[in-house]
Amino acid sequence: MKYRNTKQKELILDIIKNNHNHPTIYEIYDEVKKADATIGQATVYRNVKQFVKEGKIHLIKTKQGVDRYDFYQDHFHLECLACGKLFDIYDSNLLKQLKNKDYLKDFQATNYNLTIEGYCPECNGGKCEEV
Repeated sequence: MKYRNTKQKELILDIIKNNHNHPTIYEIYDEVKKADATIGQATVYRNVKQFVKEGKIHLIKTKQGVDRYDFYQDHFHLECLACGKLFDIYDSNLLKQLKNKDYLKDFQATNYNLTIEGYCPECNGGKCEEV
């Protein structure tokens, strides 16, 4: 099935691209609805799913069981186990080390997904109430 490029798809992708907070599908839909109330929930869900399938965006499975989405590549994440926030880590040295490992020499890696779990400074080492 061929997917057409439409203004709706462009809007949905732009919203994900411009949101650096790793939005949930609900947050994406809320932003789309604010920008264009004629776009339905099914259209947003279908297009987000297709973007993941095409590799345009990345699906991040969190410990809280909430799927989040990220447009940007070549970085890693810190996930707070208390509040659920995701933080980006840009570490070219770590990425380079992963790409140069012997066990990857005959394996064509298309994506790297590393999430370090712990507690963010605001949650003070896990002393705040978990979500």
